[in-house]
Amino acid sequence: MAVDPISNKPILMPFVCVVEPNAAVARRIYALIDPVGAAVRRYADGRSLLADTPEDAVCIISEMTLPDMTGADLISALRGRGNHTPVILLAEEGDVTAAVAGIRAGALDFIDKTQMERLLLVHLRRMILENRPGSGPREE
Repeated sequence: MAVDPISNKPILMPFVCVVEPNAAVARRIYALIDPVGAAVRRYADGRSLLADTPEDAVCIISEMTLPDMTGADLISALRGRGNHTPVILLAEEGDVTAAVAGIRAGALDFIDKTQMERLLLVHLRRMILENRPGSGPREE
């Protein structure tokens, strides 16, 4: 006897876009994302991400200094296209000028890579949990 499904909607795994030219750093980021339960789409530069324009990503994690643009430029280009996916910028060193530019462009946060494991995980857990199917407002 066949059972009718409750819903025909596919269950999609949340995904995070990572814009990081350094493969070793991208692997570190993936190691943080994987246990939280999200897939990763990696891009080596800003143009690659913009060509894909992932509207349904949970968030975008981007290096501040990309080969073809800055993280702030990437955010501006995304916002100019109407894409409001949260963006977290990463940098090798705590550059205050870059941090200010990133936040002004609309970054959710600016994280020094030396603090990445601790700080990025907090954001990822919250955003991925909020984007799971059936994770709407809880009733008390």
